[in-house]
Amino acid sequence: MKLPQLFFNLTAVATTVFVITILAMVAMLLGNPEAPVNVWFNRHGATVMTVEVISIGVLGVLAILLDRREIQRELQERKNPPKS
Repeated sequence: MKLPQLFFNLTAVATTVFVITILAMVAMLLGNPEAPVNVWFNRHGATVMTVEVISIGVLGVLAILLDRREIQRELQERKNPPKS
C-alpha cells in the first residue's frame, strides 16, 4: 500500500470515530444525565471532539500533500524516463 493511500484510510477511520462520537453524544441526551458516561463526556467531550477534528484535518492534509507529491514524481518520471 502506498503512503498516500494509508493516510486516506486513516482519515476515513478518524472521520468514522468522529461520527460515532457525535451519535453517542446525541444518544446521551436521551439517557440519564447522572450516568457515569454522561458525566465523563460532559467533562471531557469538548477535548475528545477537538482532538478528533484536528486529527481529521491533519491526516487529510497529509494525505493530499503526499498524493500530490507522488503524482508529481510519476509525471516527472514519464517526462524524463530513466536511461538504461
